[in-house]
Amino acid sequence: MTLLTGAYRLFFPAAALFAGLSIPLWLLAHAGGATLSADPYLWHQHEMLWGYLSAALVGFLFTAIPNWTGRPALSPMALLALFVLWLAGRISMFMAPDMMTSHLLTSSFLPIAAALALREILAAGNKRNIVVAAMVGAFWAAQLVFLWIDTQIGLTAGFGVSLMLMTLIGGRVTPAFSRNWLKKRDAARLPSEFGAVDKAAIVLTVVTAICWIITDTSILTGLAAALAALAQVLRLSRWRGLAVWSEPLLFAQHAAYAWLAFGLALLAAASLVDWASVGQVHHALGAGAIGTMTAIVMLRALLGHSGRPIEATRADTVLLIALHLGAVLRVCADWAADPTLFYHAGGTLWSAAMIALAVRAFPIAIAPRL
Repeated sequence: MTLLTGAYRLFFPAAALFAGLSIPLWLLAHAGGATLSADPYLWHQHEMLWGYLSAALVGFLFTAIPNWTGRPALSPMALLALFVLWLAGRISMFMAPDMMTSHLLTSSFLPIAAALALREILAAGNKRNIVVAAMVGAFWAAQLVFLWIDTQIGLTAGFGVSLMLMTLIGGRVTPAFSRNWLKKRDAARLPSEFGAVDKAAIVLTVVTAICWIITDTSILTGLAAALAALAQVLRLSRWRGLAVWSEPLLFAQHAAYAWLAFGLALLAAASLVDWASVGQVHHALGAGAIGTMTAIVMLRALLGHSGRPIEATRADTVLLIALHLGAVLRVCADWAADPTLFYHAGGTLWSAAMIALAVRAFPIAIAPRL
């Protein structure tokens, strides 16, 4: 079955559809409407990180690992079993988010995925990418804290690990893809090679995440976040983002990475001067960075691995813009006197874009490689 021949075929359309359907359900519950979930707030917090992002991350991992290692992709049955486990976790967390059985089921997905990824990486001697499997393990540890110990600390840890993952993966693929595209066009200037600025941005971001997890929105966290935001802006400025403006699928990667710097700046503002809320930080990193970065990575992978040109259609450009606008409206909601309109307009745009991505992805996922 074609759908089981690649992780991107199964996980990416499902992740996008899940995200697109989850937000309207949350908005309905937030507005006081009927909901099947026993604890819609806990469900929303958990599922947008460990439901949506886990699917996008595992889909990315098992699509990329064969390229990293030269080893075969997961077998169709192993891939199907992993997907069924993810789907069972989503159903159980929706129906009974506060039950121990739901917690056990949903928290079994990431360690199995991390173990499978680590097995492939070690078998190939691909030591460079062990850190990615380790980060998946850290993301799972944050989930355990959220489910079993303290929801607030676990949520902060989840966003902290996500911040590090996006800095790692986004910082690898964004300049690399831009460099290849510009080389083909004989550009005089290319994105800068990995160097001291990149190392500083990574270290400062890791330090910020650790401070945030341990000390919450303390002065120490604020100072680290301010320095990390500046370093991320400098890092991004060296990747020639404006030079790839004419290719939306490339420019979108730069725009997605910019959300990391903005999220760090908001964290500094929330910690040092109370100009922003932690909710805004969560949504800048969640709806903004995670949403837009995963969407563009999924779309590029779907096109590239299916043998299609990695070029944006007009509809692709519109859905990417809608994702960004939805995230902007949600972040700005907390600065408005009446945030209701911002909540619903932002959520509607964002979820519609994700559903559009799922509709775009599904025909590619079920079709043979061109």
